Amino acid sequence: MRVIKNINNNVSLCLDSKGNEVVAFGKGLGFTKPPYDIPLSRIERTFYNVNPMYIDMINSIPEEIIFIASKIVDYARTKLENPISSNIVFTLADHIYFAIQRFEKNMNFQLPIEQEIQHLFENEVEIGKYALKMIKQELKTYLPKVEAVSIALHIINAEAMETNKEKIESDYIREITGIIEEYFEFKINQDSFNYARFVTHMYYLIKRVKTNTLFRDENKILYESLKSGYERIYECSLLVKNYIENSLECELSDEECIYLMLHINRLCEREDCDQ
Repeated sequence: MRVIKNINNNVSLCLDSKGNEVVAFGKGLGFTKPPYDIPLSRIERTFYNVNPMYIDMINSIPEEIIFIASKIVDYARTKLENPISSNIVFTLADHIYFAIQRFEKNMNFQLPIEQEIQHLFENEVEIGKYALKMIKQELKTYLPKVEAVSIALHIINAEAMETNKEKIESDYIREITGIIEEYFEFKINQDSFNYARFVTHMYYLIKRVKTNTLFRDENKILYESLKSGYERIYECSLLVKNYIENSLECELSDEECIYLMLHINRLCEREDCDQ
């Protein structure tokens, strides 16, 4: 295996013997200046066909969570008939990391479609339950049971995107991006993982609107807390909310607005905007 770029001390971008790009994990892989060859014995885990926009994310998530996500995806592939992309390892790791951060801050949510998902997608929910056991075992973190359904939804969407090649609602997302850029007067790096993560969440939001499965568990206390604590994020979220409601002829709940504020805030955390 030939290292062509170091991502951090333990992760490198490599070329295999056939010239295919692969993201490789292994202790100390990134200590030597590339290019150089390494024996396969030094590599702990490899990921093929990784979208370049997800590579930037690797440094923002603990490696142990990426490995946990990898084990969950390995298990999922033994339970599912539909294929899922290797990229789900990184988006799932991001989801789990965000869920742990929310849980530690007592920012817990309910899923109004929890029962429906449990009945319609038994295999995916079983994968979600396996994920919670893995997180409890590896991280000593006891996420609430509802997170099993959240992870199941993540798997379900990954299956749909891989099998049906569903088209992201690019026109809507492009307009939403423009609203945020205009409000904060900065340019979003659309090649970054941070933006790819935001696009994914907006895609799921639009999908929930179109399938009439919006989150509707009203959390007034958290909503008011975010509204007062992040005034500019709140003001920007109202502009986005109005655009979505007018364009898709819907009404977003406070719960959806909470998620909207959180995702806009995460997008802005690494951009040059004054909140």
